[in-house]
Amino acid sequence: MKNVKIVLVHPSDDKNIGFVARAIKTMGIHRLVVISKRKIDMDKAAITAVHAKDILGKCLILPKLETAVENDSLIAGITRRQGKFRKYFAVSPEQLAERTAHIAHGSVALVFGNEKHGLSDRELRVCHMAVTIPSSPLFPSLNLSHAVQIIAYTLYRSMQSQNRPLYKPISKKRIDALARTFSSSLQKLGLYKLAAYDDIGIFFQDIIARSQLSLSEAERIESIMEQLQGILSAKNKEQI
Repeated sequence: MKNVKIVLVHPSDDKNIGFVARAIKTMGIHRLVVISKRKIDMDKAAITAVHAKDILGKCLILPKLETAVENDSLIAGITRRQGKFRKYFAVSPEQLAERTAHIAHGSVALVFGNEKHGLSDRELRVCHMAVTIPSSPLFPSLNLSHAVQIIAYTLYRSMQSQNRPLYKPISKKRIDALARTFSSSLQKLGLYKLAAYDDIGIFFQDIIARSQLSLSEAERIESIMEQLQGILSAKNKEQI
């Protein structure tokens, strides 16, 4: 669980930060990041953290979500909302745990949105996958710390029962670079218009992140795509 971190995006109540700190410490998670442009009252958060004040002491407060997750291998956004500009599908906490258990060295970011509005479309686009906690349709909304506790508990249980391969998946920076290589290669091949470049790039980012590629695998795929570009360039020169 040392490779897992919790990211709270613009929480509105500082007491909830303390509740979250307490929830994650019981499951062996010690990394907490808060995305906020306002001043966080850690004294207020400490009231509800109880014996998890050490988590608050190490908590990072950053202004942008992108900065907080730029070196992570897998970024999961916890959300119950579906929509046109959301992810293609959402996985269950158990499916998330299964994927996370196979990441031995890379960092995993679990991203939770604001208490009232959840994750925005833009914030979810930063994530590689969406995770939904099943709940009653009559009252589907969960308290922030309760949602964190459910996800953390599911991961903890899975980590205790699985053997993980000893390799490090590529980071978000490397994932983004590989996705750009895919998009650029396919665009040069004329498979889609330039206007769709961003959407195709995000599509490949999500797939690559879920695949949990090692560095050598990523380098080999990138080499293949570069060779395709070289073949296309050579054919174009022959036609000229």
